[in-house]
Amino acid sequence: MINYSFPLEERHFRIQNCQTPEILADQLSKLCAANNFEYYQLCLTLRRGLQQTDLTLLMQTPDHWAEHYAQNTTIQNDQLYLRAQSQSRPLFWQAEARPEHEAFLPMASWRQFGMEEGIALPLHGPTGFYGYFALSRHQREPIRLQDYFHLSYLGHIIQEQAIPLFSPEQSYLSSREKECLFWVSEGKTSWEIAQILGITERTVNFHLNNAIRKSGCKNRYQTVAKNIITGELAHSMNRISLANLIQYPHSLSA
Repeated sequence: MINYSFPLEERHFRIQNCQTPEILADQLSKLCAANNFEYYQLCLTLRRGLQQTDLTLLMQTPDHWAEHYAQNTTIQNDQLYLRAQSQSRPLFWQAEARPEHEAFLPMASWRQFGMEEGIALPLHGPTGFYGYFALSRHQREPIRLQDYFHLSYLGHIIQEQAIPLFSPEQSYLSSREKECLFWVSEGKTSWEIAQILGITERTVNFHLNNAIRKSGCKNRYQTVAKNIITGELAHSMNRISLANLIQYPHSLSA
């Protein structure tokens, strides 16, 4: 039985230090070969707002697969992507899969191009980010349970490196601009924000107009929504309150 060796610390380090999409793609190709897989596919969706989502695909696949995928597959019917939205445990398909497994994760189109077996890791990130990283091959070799754990660790490393490379450009709001937007999200007017922050209403409007301009938005409300979606406007750790505390006894009396 082949002894799979998912990347050791040296390969982790190489992936973590990829500075361009091309270097990342090259490292993923080497990772694929080192673990006895022939193909990989990294699918990422990053949101620019409620109406726009960027799709990124990095792949090393059989001939004509990319063309077939582009012509016949949208993100709305990509079976791996749809499954990734509803679960976090790794997914697998095998040449000798049972019928009930086929219904669970139909991979007919992948098999048509020789990707008969594979493992896919759903990727989840902040602000509604979804995606997956899949390794596949045409050989019929056992996929073992312990490979899932290696892949899970690997997936987090790939995700942390890939998201900054492909994320939409941030607005780079100042701390005061974020603070003013926070109070807008709480339904406060400029006058009320000025009273809360101890500054003038004119200064509040100055900060809000700067935030609107930096974010490429039309008004303060669109600016709030966009920066929440992209993750630049996050909840304050200082405003977390304990809502539930459930404590079980250390032991039960006989």
